[in-house]
Amino acid sequence: MPHSDALKGWLLAISLLAHCSTVTGDDFRGSGAHRAPPTLKQAVESAYNRHPRVQTLDAQQEEAMALQSRADSLIAGNPSLEVSYKTDQIGSANGFRDWEAGIAAPLWKPGQRDAAQNVALSASQALTHSQRALRLVIAGEVRERMWQAALMQNNLQLANKEWDTAQTLKHSVKRRVELGGLAKTDLLLARDATLTKRADHAKAQLEFENARLSYASFTGLQRLPRRRGEQRTALTTINEDYPQLAEVAGELKRAKAELSAVRRQGAGNPELFLGGSGERADSNEAFNNRLGVSLSMPFGLEAHNRPVLAAAKRKIVQLKAEYENLLRKIKLAFVQAKQELEFAQAELELAREQKQLSLENLRLAKIAFEAGETDLVGLLRVQGLAFSAERRETQLHIIRQRSVARYNQALGVLP
Repeated sequence: MPHSDALKGWLLAISLLAHCSTVTGDDFRGSGAHRAPPTLKQAVESAYNRHPRVQTLDAQQEEAMALQSRADSLIAGNPSLEVSYKTDQIGSANGFRDWEAGIAAPLWKPGQRDAAQNVALSASQALTHSQRALRLVIAGEVRERMWQAALMQNNLQLANKEWDTAQTLKHSVKRRVELGGLAKTDLLLARDATLTKRADHAKAQLEFENARLSYASFTGLQRLPRRRGEQRTALTTINEDYPQLAEVAGELKRAKAELSAVRRQGAGNPELFLGGSGERADSNEAFNNRLGVSLSMPFGLEAHNRPVLAAAKRKIVQLKAEYENLLRKIKLAFVQAKQELEFAQAELELAREQKQLSLENLRLAKIAFEAGETDLVGLLRVQGLAFSAERRETQLHIIRQRSVARYNQALGVLP
């Protein structure tokens, strides 16, 4: 089959790129390539440390520490300095003076400080759940990118093998043509098959480059984990400790604690004032100084307190609905992951049988070709079927391993 000059030029350019960046094993060229391959857990941790959402969790931690500091305070809010001064300078100017100064501090209501402690504790616990939930999300991304790179690497290795096989066959056909055992058209056919495999190899190289760059940009690592396969978890059902469910449950617990704190606060906090005052009627009198303590008790109307309580209750209802919706999605994802794993296992078993049959058929076809009992077209057809069967078997082996990882991910299992 003829090839245009443009196609040959394209094949040559990509082939040179492929040979210049050929990857053996699990190496990534560039910085860090000399280091030992990471474990899957290390890859997840590396991706976690560079994830933008970690900054949000840092802010959440700062908030939890601030809430705890407030709950540990002896007073319920910021104290204030109160100063007043009265004079008759503008008016009679008899020397009347009256001053008062002191500190006013809001006090905790009964049970209000305990409610604030519960808010701080629930905020801290929610942070822990959020960290685990983010790690699970990142683990899923790392798993998918890693297995995609593994699939593309497998395709590249098979494409390289098929290219080598095509070149070997081309040389064999060339010798037989020179000896007069085959027609020149067979040599053209063998060369065409070699060019096709060369193009397949270049395409596989490009796809692998893209997959490994996706993994490297997300994890910051230049090498794939050497041990990628995971043991299937013994868990068979979704439990309450699932990171995403625990995260929403933590937020719900905090919302309930905040509602309790709002109820405890009511119209506001009582305020204790401690200070001194002095006064005189005119300039001929000495100041009459004294100390004073006062306590103010706020009271509120239901119309003013109801919006705050309603907002806190609305948040609780929203979180409950979010939890139920999330639970449905997680259960559905688990069922799908389980079915995918079972299907991948069944497909792999069939592919293994097909591979054995195709390899035996190829062995017989090669013998027949060498004996002149079949032509090159027939050999290439059988060889193509064998290549397809081998590719399918190796791909399904990787897909099954990926299905195990997805099964573990669906049950909330971290590497």
